[in-house]
Amino acid sequence: MKKNWILKFGLATMCLGFTLTSCSDDETSGNGGGSDREAGDMYVIAATVDDAAYLVLADTISSGQVSVINNGKETETSTYWIFKDKEMLIRLVYNQGNSGTGSTYYLDANGNIVEGSTFAALRFTTYGLWGKNVITASAGATATTDANGYSAYGILANYFNTTSGELSTNTYVSENFLGNGEYVGFAGFVEANDKLYTSVIPMGMSLYGIAAWPELVTDTALIASADGGTASGAYTAGTIPSTQFPDSAFVAIYSGDDFSEAPTILRTNKIGFACGRMRSQYYQTIWAADNGDIYLFSPGYGRLTTSSDDLKRITGELPSGVVRIKAGATDFDADYYYNLEELGNKHPLYRCWHITDDYFLLQFYTDGLNARGTSTLELGVFRGSTGELTMVTGLPDASILSSFGSNPFAEDDAIYMPVTTTEGSPALYRIEASTAVATKGIEIEADAVNAVGLLSPQK
Repeated sequence: MKKNWILKFGLATMCLGFTLTSCSDDETSGNGGGSDREAGDMYVIAATVDDAAYLVLADTISSGQVSVINNGKETETSTYWIFKDKEMLIRLVYNQGNSGTGSTYYLDANGNIVEGSTFAALRFTTYGLWGKNVITASAGATATTDANGYSAYGILANYFNTTSGELSTNTYVSENFLGNGEYVGFAGFVEANDKLYTSVIPMGMSLYGIAAWPELVTDTALIASADGGTASGAYTAGTIPSTQFPDSAFVAIYSGDDFSEAPTILRTNKIGFACGRMRSQYYQTIWAADNGDIYLFSPGYGRLTTSSDDLKRITGELPSGVVRIKAGATDFDADYYYNLEELGNKHPLYRCWHITDDYFLLQFYTDGLNARGTSTLELGVFRGSTGELTMVTGLPDASILSSFGSNPFAEDDAIYMPVTTTEGSPALYRIEASTAVATKGIEIEADAVNAVGLLSPQK
């Protein structure tokens, strides 16, 4: 595997002597269940104020107040925070179309927050954990070309080894990944049943793909006759810039420890492709219950794809829904499906997180489906085994709600969601899985709260 890393060690991660194990359901914010807090463990809250970012410690998050003003450790800004085994906190920055960057933090023996390593990586649109690695991925052009000079698209992957501190990168050609001629991206990663599960997002056909598999073009009117689009939606003449299969969802199951193997591919036509969206970022909507069952949630974004005067596209029809893969199975549960827009307040899904057992926290659009993450101020708790969706009560009134955090933290059969309002400081609200009742916890003097989790002092 090609090494392409920039590491600047202050107190190098490789010198800390970490003994990290494969990640379990409690390792990332919102991917937990019961509490594993031990004596000496501290809650770490990532927050911002006046365009500056801070990490601050707290003994409890169920009540009280804490301030980041003249308190905590100042850091560079972050897009995502990942807690790994209570040993390390990883900061990831999404830099639009440019390379991603990041750094690591831990608690020293005295309980102080210390920065470990910094790194630069290939651009990414999704992230997760895989064994000892923090992984990120995006779709992009590879160095593989055909006789016409057309570049094959693939998965651009980063593996940050949390034991050695090394960052390795690799690219994997993903043309015709699903057997339908399209290249793909990934959205979210879940370790369960000694496998890695990821939602696969078909993204249309490239020049390379159309030249290699012209018989897989379902309609030549889908091929763009001229360059078009803007930013992440820009496309090139001669390509099919959006999927021909918006009303299918795919999952890839990997058995090894990187993306070099051929995965097992699963497909269902009960829901559309499964991911949350915020422009070009893909949010995870694939999660494991504590018993190993895999739940795949789809907002139904295929409905947003429409044709124009100069380009035909396939518009999806399927609403927000959820399907299931039983633990250890290699096919979707044929008898399992729920239309989420027939439950609760009957609104489209935005994104979701695992709480505990088979309970999941769902965030919904309140003003209709869109791909920009706005008007998403409703929460509900979905139980997989019963298909029951209970809307969350006890939150601040909708008239003052401003936003929810991106990284809620699950503990003790509940999940703590950062909540920002137009009045007062943001706070963590504890949402009980079994009742969907929210109770205000710790209040943070800051502009916004980005993440919360547990770290243990390093001996």
